[in-house]
Amino acid sequence: MNRIWKHKRTCSYLVILIIFITTFPLPSNAQESSLPVAPIIIDNVPINTKYMMRDGQIHVPAIFFKHTGAQVDWNEIYRSVVFQAKDKKVAFPVGKNYTDEYDRVTRSWNRGILSSETIEFQNEVFVPLMEVAKKLDMDISYDHKAKRTLISTNLYVKSNGMNKRATSRKLVALTFDDGPEDYYTPKILDILKEKGVLATFFVVGYEINSYPDMMKRIVNEGHGIGNHTTTHPDLRTKWSVDVRKEIVTTQEILLKTIGRKSDLFRPPFGAITKADIAILNEIGMRNILWSVDTLDWSGLSGREIVNIVLRDVSPGGIILQHNFQHERLLDGTVEALPVIIDELHEQGYTFVTVQTLLE
Repeated sequence: MNRIWKHKRTCSYLVILIIFITTFPLPSNAQESSLPVAPIIIDNVPINTKYMMRDGQIHVPAIFFKHTGAQVDWNEIYRSVVFQAKDKKVAFPVGKNYTDEYDRVTRSWNRGILSSETIEFQNEVFVPLMEVAKKLDMDISYDHKAKRTLISTNLYVKSNGMNKRATSRKLVALTFDDGPEDYYTPKILDILKEKGVLATFFVVGYEINSYPDMMKRIVNEGHGIGNHTTTHPDLRTKWSVDVRKEIVTTQEILLKTIGRKSDLFRPPFGAITKADIAILNEIGMRNILWSVDTLDWSGLSGREIVNIVLRDVSPGGIILQHNFQHERLLDGTVEALPVIIDELHEQGYTFVTVQTLLE
């Protein structure tokens, strides 16, 4: 019976592969200068990914599997990608048509066979989509009507993202990302102090090390703080071990600089995968996004920023602004801030830190 079931499952994967090939345009080989992109539905969420063909198999970037919730890492010694999901731990060596699968009972690695090898293209590792999914006990199906490949991960990760608080009370949180620094940050702090308003600063570890006194001033004046990674990368492109390092290192820098850590985190660009959220859950951090995006980083004028806030604000809202910019495009942020505070005060809003908003 088990052999028959495996045969049926293998046949179903072959059908999916054939349909995928006939649905999407495919490059003839891995030497194309650019690769096609197609959406794959993961637990009902469409995720666009590059892909290529090799040995009749669809290959996707290994890092793509972070969207499934699997931890994805690189082992330089063995030049292999290591996937972990639940009790599964599987290594896919580059240039090989086999896997190494860890047996947690015997604490040994066992070799498995692949029909297509893992490849490296333009400094990125591509793995056979269906074979990785099978090794991680994920299910693949094909929606003929939508013409989409579907992956059911069978992997639960508790969602912890928040862009506002559900409340009828007129509370709102001002937040500032990417600092501290010594040009815009003191101007913003001066305005907040003059207006008697508290905000929340999502800080970058590298900048804390560069401007420790400014970091201390933020805390000493009563403002909330959140972790915004160490170097401000797009976490979707980082191995899981590096995502953890980005978060933990900044926690350590905060502890060294101001004597405490934060349980709030904001991913750079608001970009995060299911695997990254799992790391936040494990560390015990809350993922804070926003309900009002001022787009101040783009060089908007103060009036334009004010208009966005007045248009989009609502009770329990979180307003995204910035306090670090190499190109000095945040003059509008400084210009808009006192007006935002006065206008929202007139509407009956109370400004609170994100920490207070969550209470």
